[in-house]
Amino acid sequence: MQTLNIMKSLILSLFCLITFQATSQTLEGGWKNTGSDKTMLILATGNYISVTEYKPDAFIKTWGGKYEVQKGGSVHIHVEFNSADPSMVGTQQSYNFKTKKKTLEFNGTAFNRVDAEAQNALTGLWVITGRANAQGEIGKMTPGARRTYKMMADGHFQWLAINIKTGEFSGTGGGRYTLKDGKYTEIIEFFSRDNSRVGAELQFDASVDGNEWTHSGKSSKGDPIKEIWSRAERF
Repeated sequence: MQTLNIMKSLILSLFCLITFQATSQTLEGGWKNTGSDKTMLILATGNYISVTEYKPDAFIKTWGGKYEVQKGGSVHIHVEFNSADPSMVGTQQSYNFKTKKKTLEFNGTAFNRVDAEAQNALTGLWVITGRANAQGEIGKMTPGARRTYKMMADGHFQWLAINIKTGEFSGTGGGRYTLKDGKYTEIIEFFSRDNSRVGAELQFDASVDGNEWTHSGKSSKGDPIKEIWSRAERF
């Protein structure tokens, strides 16, 4: 009898372990598929995801929004932006996915993890909450339906200017970044507004204090900027 109980306990423990492993998959990180004709990039923070397609000489499209991982290996995405089809904003989409150590299969397409070791103080989802005027005075900005996000995952970034209610898409850009000794450096890999910016390397002063990130330097056009970004989960 005791042996039978031990066996039952072992079987239950094994079942719990398998169930935990099946439901503990995460999309968080940066994932890339580099094909012969285009690159696909997935960035996912704790609850926000973007899926972007681009070529070396052209931006193609980006879409995404809030997501929830479901049991059974699927993810539900509440679409908040879609550059190619604004009518998708507000819809719910479901996709199958499977992750291993450094690979992701998303809706039948294989991706590789870009750099799991590149986590830092900027990792996560940010929303702009302040910007300096010509006199250097910071004007506060309260995120509403129209907002600008910045996603940071595995040493990759993407900014998004969107309206989560109307579906209006104002622009995006992204690529790789580093953060070292108070210096934040971007290497642009795609830019929906001006593809000639691709390949540019921009450096900024950056400081992170809790839930606030102060970002200052010069824009891709050479204009001086100073911005305050806040953790998006607070809004």
